[in-house]
Amino acid sequence: MDISRRFDELHDRFSEGDLSRRGFLKSVGVMAASCGIVASGLSAMISPARAAGAIRFDGFGGFSQAAFDKYVLQPFAKDYGAVVNQGSYSHPDQFLAQIQADGVSKYNVFWAAQELSPIKLVRRGWVEQLDETKIPRLGDLQKSALEANRKQGGGKLVSVPYSLGGGAIAYNTKLVTAQEMEEKGFKSLIDPGRKGMISGFDNWQYRIWYAALQDGQDPNNIQDLDAIWAKIGESKKSALKYYTSSAEQVALITSGEIAVADGWFVPIHNLRKRGESIGYWPLKGSYVQSGSLVALKGTPMDLFYEMADVLLRPEVMFPLSVETGNLPLLDPAKHPFPADVASIPGYLPPGSDKPYYRFDPVYWDEKSDAWSKQYQRVLSRS
Repeated sequence: MDISRRFDELHDRFSEGDLSRRGFLKSVGVMAASCGIVASGLSAMISPARAAGAIRFDGFGGFSQAAFDKYVLQPFAKDYGAVVNQGSYSHPDQFLAQIQADGVSKYNVFWAAQELSPIKLVRRGWVEQLDETKIPRLGDLQKSALEANRKQGGGKLVSVPYSLGGGAIAYNTKLVTAQEMEEKGFKSLIDPGRKGMISGFDNWQYRIWYAALQDGQDPNNIQDLDAIWAKIGESKKSALKYYTSSAEQVALITSGEIAVADGWFVPIHNLRKRGESIGYWPLKGSYVQSGSLVALKGTPMDLFYEMADVLLRPEVMFPLSVETGNLPLLDPAKHPFPADVASIPGYLPPGSDKPYYRFDPVYWDEKSDAWSKQYQRVLSRS
């Protein structure tokens, strides 16, 4: 989070009487320490935080990280007197490269928006083993999410799952009807009649996923790769432009030039909240992915477990979900979802017979090197 904005928020709280003078100075001291700046007058104020230790958190930046900071990191730092240093990354592969270049010891905790990121790190031996007895709130989560996570780790939890994200086809309701979306489905992304009015994520994994659905293949058991590359070629020729970030996705979808695009739940949710003419199909999403909290080697695990405890509280999970657009992985039988949470894209009522599509992270990790290289070759020829 931008330090100047964080200071403004603290000052507003202090001015309104919501924060004591000592609390204000201590928080400023923690901020200074996290930036490596410690003024002598603040040293005494930050000593409890320094005693508790420091921990680094990396997220996707932007409003999603600001929300995580607001609901999780700030309460965690306040309750446990910890210094939280923050970083951000725009793409999982870019973050993986950062860790490889800087060394895993430079990083601690990060938010993985999909299952493939933890698997890649586990394979490299960069992830701390978790002691589930120190995360009692796991009992509040959906059993299916925990089982899927343990399956990735050979029976052991590789990270702390807490949110459900994913993607769907976003469409401009002024240009495309819901009936048309039902009729064309995934093939709307390669519709020759919409050439130059289509967009999507420039990433090998997602382009292959959609190509499989367009060709009627199981994305987790692709049999005809030639057909997949052909569909990706069609997609590239139909697209006005591919996006590489959430901000670029939002700009394209709201430009008026794009009729359909594969989009992410979070931007779709936030665009609909602000009244944009955006629909999405299918309601269960094109795919879903579990977001999780990952502890890298060398992470101070006592602080990690405390952070996870704050994160998994229902009173934190629900407002965090509404603000970000990621569904909570809480068990709705134990914690019924409020209406504003149930309105988030991808929500399925308990007992729904509409199954989610999910990436098999082990399968996709095995294919990643060969498929990502071939994807670039296909794009360069299209």
